[in-house]
Amino acid sequence: MFERFARSAQATVKRAREVAATAGSSTVEAQHVLLALTQQADDPTSRALATLGMSERAVRGALEEEFTQALQAVGVAATPPRPGPSAPGRAGRPTPRWGQSAKLVLVRALQVAVDRGHKRIEDRHLLIALSLAEAGVIPRVLRTLDIAPTDIDIALR
Repeated sequence: MFERFARSAQATVKRAREVAATAGSSTVEAQHVLLALTQQADDPTSRALATLGMSERAVRGALEEEFTQALQAVGVAATPPRPGPSAPGRAGRPTPRWGQSAKLVLVRALQVAVDRGHKRIEDRHLLIALSLAEAGVIPRVLRTLDIAPTDIDIALR
């Protein structure tokens, strides 16, 4: 499927794996794809994110808030230590595998591109695919940031 990805989307997917590895995660998940998109150079998708106030800092803050709320929901008041940065593939740490939420983003991005008659999967398709999630971390993060899926679609036009 990766042969259908435009060069920028390939770079985003690679960066998502690096984001996951740096966070010490054993899997790449949807939030890592979102963070990778926020680290883009100046392109239409990064401009749309900026218009929506979705900087890397804002997304990381919303992810932290979502994590804290999830802990509180199960009765954990204090935030436990989170894994620190690590080098991918070093010190016996394997390269993160693709988690279910990230795989779903990639499949949805393909479907979004096909539905819109585009031959290549671009960063905008990844962002739209992220916004289509109905459950999990991403919809909660978007609510925290007060961003609706339609806001994303409009910002990308």
